[in-house]
Amino acid sequence: MVCTSRGVCVHKSGRPLQCPRLGSPGVIWKIFFILHYDRTAALRNLATGMEKATLEKVQLEDVLHHLRKEGIDPHATAEEQLCYVWSLFQHSEGRLRSATQDLEDLKLKQAEEMKEVENYVTHIRNLTEEREALTTDFEKEKEQLKLEVQGLQLQREAQLKEVEEMLDREDLPEIAHSSPSEQIAYLLVERTALLEKLELADPKLESSSHEGSGLPEVHHQGDLKHARQTLEAELQQQRESTQRTRDILTKCHYEELEKEKTLRKCVERDVEEATGRLQMAHQEIRRLTDELDSKRKEQSKLELALESAQQEIKKLEENMSKYKDSDSVDLQKAKERNQSLDKEILALHSRVQTLDSERNEFVELVAKLKEEIRKYQENEKAGLLFPRQNASLEHTMQDKKNKERKCFECEADPNQHSHEMLHKRCQKAIEERECRNAELLYKLQKLEREHEDLVERNEELESILGETQCQTKEEREYFECETERLQRKISSLEAELSKVQKGTSESSQETVKKVQDFQEILKMNQEKMEILESKLSEEREWRQQLVSDLDTAQKGLKARNEPPSGEASPQQQREELQQLRQDFLRIQNLCSSAERELRYERGKSSDLKQHNALLQQENTKVKAELKQVQLKLSESTKMYSSLTGKWEHCQQNIKELELEVRKQTEKTQSQNDLEEQLSQEKARFADAEKMRLELQQNLKDSLQKFSRVEVEKNQLMGKMKEARENEEKLKQHYQEEQQQRKFLDQTIQTLQQQIQFLRDRETLLEQTVVQQQLKIKEHQALLQELEDEKKISDEHLHCQKNRQKLSEQLSALQQEKETQHEKYSEFLNQFDAHVRKYNEKQLHLKAKVRRAKESFVHEVRQRDDTIKQLEHEIEIMRKQLEKGEEFHSQIIAKNETLLRENWKLLDELSVQEEVAKDSKLIITSIQNRVFFLDEENKRLQEGTLRLSQQVSLLERILRNIHSSSVEEITLSVSSGCQLFSKNLPLPPVSSFSAPGLIEPLKSLKASEEPRSEEATGSSKTSLSVSESQCSEAGYLNVASPEGRPGVRGKGKAVS
Repeated sequence: MVCTSRGVCVHKSGRPLQCPRLGSPGVIWKIFFILHYDRTAALRNLATGMEKATLEKVQLEDVLHHLRKEGIDPHATAEEQLCYVWSLFQHSEGRLRSATQDLEDLKLKQAEEMKEVENYVTHIRNLTEEREALTTDFEKEKEQLKLEVQGLQLQREAQLKEVEEMLDREDLPEIAHSSPSEQIAYLLVERTALLEKLELADPKLESSSHEGSGLPEVHHQGDLKHARQTLEAELQQQRESTQRTRDILTKCHYEELEKEKTLRKCVERDVEEATGRLQMAHQEIRRLTDELDSKRKEQSKLELALESAQQEIKKLEENMSKYKDSDSVDLQKAKERNQSLDKEILALHSRVQTLDSERNEFVELVAKLKEEIRKYQENEKAGLLFPRQNASLEHTMQDKKNKERKCFECEADPNQHSHEMLHKRCQKAIEERECRNAELLYKLQKLEREHEDLVERNEELESILGETQCQTKEEREYFECETERLQRKISSLEAELSKVQKGTSESSQETVKKVQDFQEILKMNQEKMEILESKLSEEREWRQQLVSDLDTAQKGLKARNEPPSGEASPQQQREELQQLRQDFLRIQNLCSSAERELRYERGKSSDLKQHNALLQQENTKVKAELKQVQLKLSESTKMYSSLTGKWEHCQQNIKELELEVRKQTEKTQSQNDLEEQLSQEKARFADAEKMRLELQQNLKDSLQKFSRVEVEKNQLMGKMKEARENEEKLKQHYQEEQQQRKFLDQTIQTLQQQIQFLRDRETLLEQTVVQQQLKIKEHQALLQELEDEKKISDEHLHCQKNRQKLSEQLSALQQEKETQHEKYSEFLNQFDAHVRKYNEKQLHLKAKVRRAKESFVHEVRQRDDTIKQLEHEIEIMRKQLEKGEEFHSQIIAKNETLLRENWKLLDELSVQEEVAKDSKLIITSIQNRVFFLDEENKRLQEGTLRLSQQVSLLERILRNIHSSSVEEITLSVSSGCQLFSKNLPLPPVSSFSAPGLIEPLKSLKASEEPRSEEATGSSKTSLSVSESQCSEAGYLNVASPEGRPGVRGKGKAVS
């Protein structure tokens, strides 16, 4: 049986015997007691020929020696010694109970930790489920938004299709498939072209009206007066109605203008306020975005710092795990080396035990030799009573001594050499183990320092995390307040924009209605103008026909009124007169019918003229109003375009703001979700921190336990040191024993020398006594054999009794030892199982904590990915804003170009207004001319009255011609002519001619010629027409049906 450094006793057979910790003296005494008794049993089994007294003395000496070492009185009773051993046993059982209770407490704590870890894992699973639910909600919202966007796109496509259909209906397929900006540009160009056409059509209409006014006037003055009076009355009524309508229209127009101005001012104010608010909102949004960017950068920096810290922690953990693995590998290697060293030490112990047994045998042999020497000396002193017996005894003793000497000499040298080699090996192994233990202690100190550094870094990072969380909370609160304020502003802006949109829509509807009404009026006027132009053309043709008929009639009258070459008979004259009367009647009928037709047509023409004048006035008014309305429309369209542009820009801004608000709401929702997640993560983090604190506490407890284990390890190291000291003491004792052996060897050598001397003497004595001894040996041999048989029988009986007692004691001790060994082995197995379970659970906990950390890191990465996605979306929105600003700048440039075109159009309108003023001046001059022509018509009417009186006188004269003779006719004619000349003096023919009318107009021509060439041309045409009218009136003023001689006289006068 050998005791190892671990406290395991190993029997010679190789079976391990478990024992408690080394260091307690009672246990060491017990072990050495068991070793002693086991060794004594082995010695008894080996040394069969030893005496009982020497063995008991050696056992008692060993026991007393160990009792002295333990501090117990060697003279104490066996009961006291058993009580001491029982107290040691109870103390070891108490330690076992405390160790089992500690293990149970550790199991309970581990179960609680496992429950907490399971709760944490369930919490993480719930969080993952909530995250999946949130992702599903976000996906649903995304699908809804996609559907809304698709609906908006479909609406836009439908609107575009409607516009294309409208353009296709209006025969504009070229613009149907172009962009809206190109369509607007094309419509603006067409509008300008139509305006130019209208402006070109105005002077044509005026020239046509002037030409229509230059038609031949009425032949008869009475009809003209009546028609003129009726026309004047109608003109006054129409003028009054037109003035009333003008007043009403001007009032309505001014009211509408004032309303539009007020609406425009309100809209402009609202738009300015909206633009200012939008600018403020943009500035605030930019400021908020800048702050968000700065804070995100700070967060990214903090997250990078956290990631770097986490990476450092991971690296340190990996290093710790590597160190642990390397330490575990080193410990396993150290354990293996310790096991190999233990095996070597066991082999050395076994060899030491064999050497001890051999030493005891040699001691017994030395004792035997000493006794034999002592007996031999006594025999020499007693004399040679039995020479033969002594000779035989000496011979046998000498043979035994020679054999023992040879054996001792053979065995002494190799045993000493092997023992020295084993001692050197043990010293080397112990030194190596001490070096390894020192290295392991240094590594443990390093790991403890690194663990302390990690704990400090974790505390710093936790403090940084707390600060960052506080900052993020404050920033989120600030952003929430600002988002609420922006939402309020956006809601107010939306309300104002809705009001502006309503006002603009109403004003646009009104303007559109007015434009449509004016367009309808223009269409009606154009249709009426076309009808009137067709009627005027027909009337002109019919007048030309009448003029041709009148010319032919005048020519016939001239031919008839010419005097014949010879004097006709009165019958011929009568026939001629009858023919003349018939012709005159025909002419009267024709004239009456022509006058009727002329009156009818003059009425029509006057009506048409009045209607044309009214239409022209209305047309001019309408044109002016149209121009004003067009200007207003252009202004309103420009304003509307600008307002629509602004409104579209505002809508785009609003949409962008709505998108931004939606994004902000989404961001706020995401932030709220993130905040909720953060709150949940904070709660988790708090739980994790609690878990971490608990784990730290558990770590601290485990560290304390580890420290306790280290203390115990130190204690064990101390005990190891004590065991080493004991080993050193044993080595010293062994060295002392070796020295004693050497001393014994020296004594044996001296004794051998003495024996050799005695042998020499014996040889001399033998030579002298050989003969006597040979005779005595036979007798002594017989006696000695009998005595030996008796001694052997007695010793055999006594040894059997002692063996029985010792076997009973050994069996009892072995049973106790086996029970204790089984108990201790079971305890060690249980302890190893608990330690393994605890290590496995710790590894499982570490794996779960790693998984939790990995899940937390994964969630953090997902949050970073979402933040990056949001930042990418913000960048996209910024790009869209930049594109919108570019589009806005393009629209502003287009508006500027349109404004420039508007200014050009305004300049053209100003030029056209100047032309209209010139045309008005020309019209006033024409009106003056018409007034002058009216006066001339009055004069002509007076002349026609005079001619009618002359015609009546001529008719009376013709009647008198029929009743009286030619002489009487001549007398009456002469007297009638004298009376007619006296009563009604006829004006000269020159007064009825055209030059008499032209002379007073020369002054007017001279005054109007410098104004414009066109006016002179028109006046010349009007004067020529008036001359022709006067001449025609001179031929056609035959009002009564009585008058051939008047006609003749008229013909004569004219000729």
